[in-house]
Amino acid sequence: MRTAFRIVAIAALVVLVACLAWFIPAKMGAFATDRQAMVARYASPPSRFVTVDGVPMHVRIEGQGPPVLMLHGTGVNLHEWDPLAERMRGRFTVVRMDWPPYGLSGPIDPKGYSTARAAQLVGLTLDKLGYDKLAVVATSNGSNIALQLNANKPERITAMAFSILPLERPSQTRKVDWRIKRMAAFNDAWLRDYHPRWFYRLAFKDTSHPGWQPPEFLSQMMYDMSNLPGAIGRQKQYLASNVVLFKTTDVGAIAEKVRVPVLLQWCAQDTVISQGAGASVKRFTNTHVDLIEYPNVGHWPMWEIPDRFAADIMRFLDANPAAAGTAKP
Repeated sequence: MRTAFRIVAIAALVVLVACLAWFIPAKMGAFATDRQAMVARYASPPSRFVTVDGVPMHVRIEGQGPPVLMLHGTGVNLHEWDPLAERMRGRFTVVRMDWPPYGLSGPIDPKGYSTARAAQLVGLTLDKLGYDKLAVVATSNGSNIALQLNANKPERITAMAFSILPLERPSQTRKVDWRIKRMAAFNDAWLRDYHPRWFYRLAFKDTSHPGWQPPEFLSQMMYDMSNLPGAIGRQKQYLASNVVLFKTTDVGAIAEKVRVPVLLQWCAQDTVISQGAGASVKRFTNTHVDLIEYPNVGHWPMWEIPDRFAADIMRFLDANPAAAGTAKP
């Protein structure tokens, strides 16, 4: 009996020491990613940095032909669009950028983080790059940035394609993997500036269609970007501003300002969005919406069904010749 007790006690002590050996360095920032290393990893040519209003913006331009701007979603960065950019850059000039507080743009913006500010910075970057007219492809909160960009300067936008479109506050009742909830609670209480890699792997699986295995690149990318010094705090500032925005305004009303062709690629397995496809289409009262529904696709269609997703976008642009925008002189 005493021998068994000693074995259990030793095992418990080993586990405790191992946990402390991870927790204490994590608390002290030892696992934070190095910015210069991340620039080398994720911003190699043709990436570059363009400074607007005091904020360095990470920009990546590839391909040839009419320009198409791609705006990523919450938590990720311009590399969310890698599969789509690969399929479109043979016929289109693909313009991507990290909008703050995500990715490598910034890292600090003294004016704070909000949808309106991100759209302003994206617009200023396009001005500096010389893109007067172009189509926009957007997903998740990037769709809100795109709609604000259109509201700010509608003559710039020639067409809009949305996959994930938050016109109402994201669902507050969706079932979230219990491990994510426990880890989030632990981090809020004890380790606010760091999340382990498996946390991001679970986040991708939790928001995609059942059976899909997210590429390791995605969770590694989110881990690297989110664990830059201060990144999680900046992201929380942005998310907090979004909560206020959705609670105090009719966010979806901005869709009424769109007067160019719209493609809505509705992902039925996405559980983040609270409104339905029909309700989303109805918000676009001043233009026509082409609706394509994907019954077995989640929050990441550009990765879950890259070939079909890209083909549908290019078909939409081909059907609306003016929608592709004009190449930069």
